[in-house]
Amino acid sequence: MKSTKKIVLIILLFINALNSTSCWNYKEINEVAIVGGMALDKNKENGKYIMTVEIMLPEASDGLNMRPEIYTMEGNTLFDAIRNFIAETGVKLYWSHLRVVLLSQDVAKEGIVPTLDLFMRDAELRTDVWLLISKGKTAREILEEGTAKIHDTVSFHLHDMLKTEASISKYKGVQFWDFVKTLSEEGSSPFLPAVELIDKGKEKIPKICGVAVFKKGKMVGWLDGIETRALLFIRDEIKGGVIPVKNVEDFNTDITLEIFKNKTKLKPELIDGKLIMNIDVITDVGIAEIDAAKDLLRGKGRKNVKKDAEALIEKQIEKAVKKVQREYKSDIFGFNGAICRTMPNVWKSIKGDWEDVFTELDIKVNVNVRIKWSALSSKPIKIGE
Repeated sequence: MKSTKKIVLIILLFINALNSTSCWNYKEINEVAIVGGMALDKNKENGKYIMTVEIMLPEASDGLNMRPEIYTMEGNTLFDAIRNFIAETGVKLYWSHLRVVLLSQDVAKEGIVPTLDLFMRDAELRTDVWLLISKGKTAREILEEGTAKIHDTVSFHLHDMLKTEASISKYKGVQFWDFVKTLSEEGSSPFLPAVELIDKGKEKIPKICGVAVFKKGKMVGWLDGIETRALLFIRDEIKGGVIPVKNVEDFNTDITLEIFKNKTKLKPELIDGKLIMNIDVITDVGIAEIDAAKDLLRGKGRKNVKKDAEALIEKQIEKAVKKVQREYKSDIFGFNGAICRTMPNVWKSIKGDWEDVFTELDIKVNVNVRIKWSALSSKPIKIGE
């Protein structure tokens, strides 16, 4: 809440400074609406875009406190909807503070490029904005019905979750420029984080988990949180998170491992003319939690934890790859880049048929879990006789 006020105060002071120095393009505070987030849907009846914005307005009392308000406009294009906002309110949208853009499934499945073209052309719109796909019926419901924690605005709530993704590793924040870059790469397919509303009593809290998978600019399906963590392992983008290991062999005990460091290498190779992708994972973990008074940190216990954790990660990676190959046929893992870097001649010969090659590509997963820390205690809690 305090950080939100500080940021908005800085913006207001900046706008006021423009006014005070008689700058040619100054803006009066009461002539602009500061946009924190935008949602984009499609009207199925008339084919128009439905733009919903969460704007922050200064309170009448002191002008420093801000209150969020939601406005919705329609237009034949996104730019048309933006201009219609001015026609109906008499106020121009101010985009320099835009944090997130939410897209509905309908817009994403139809094709995301036309809706984002404006961001490349308009100097007022930011290319470092975060993109998300709504798993609900619409994208606007996230802004209209969602309840923000800590901050007053849903946009800032989502922005905070995206910035702390390393602690979760079940979703991946993607900015506009990064999405466009991946989309333009030969053989690559992008993905975007998924957001939905979760009922918490009388409130609906926005939750980011999993990703939406794209193919040639169109959304083709979803990966859940566990599948997304496997995706991040493959892409060497794991920065943290936890791995619960159930029923450790011979001990029937659950244990939670915290990831501190990870390194994944993709190594393609040709064996008897057949292309194989080796996925080698080395991850350093610590013991975050043990649910029983059993010593799993020494001898056989430690070995079994290591073995079960490695088997679990390997299984999850294999499952995620097979799902994407079978259902989506979209290389979101970066296999194409690994082949192009290490086997350029092979890539030249297969890039024209990469979709078919990717679908049939065999993988070999090798995971090495190194248990290095046990937090403040090296022994479990014991109950006396």
